[in-house]
Amino acid sequence: MRNGSKLFDEDPWWKDEWQDMPEYFHEDTRPIQKIVVNFATREDVERFAKVIDQNISKQTDTIWYPRKPKWVSLGKAYIDEP
Repeated sequence: MRNGSKLFDEDPWWKDEWQDMPEYFHEDTRPIQKIVVNFATREDVERFAKVIDQNISKQTDTIWYPRKPKWVSLGKAYIDEP
């Protein structure tokens, strides 16, 4: 950094484009509680999955209960209507 103020000599290319953009508030989507559940056998995992009505594979490391659909941001855009 020069003079401790900027990483680059010029402003980023996008800075002018982002002027007067509407505010965006992102709601807190973190869980309120996390619980680690341990299973002794694969059959125990399958019974648990059946009880909560969710698929749990050997690669599953986290789930939401009740099931929460995955939020996909690909293809989404903000449109400012007049």
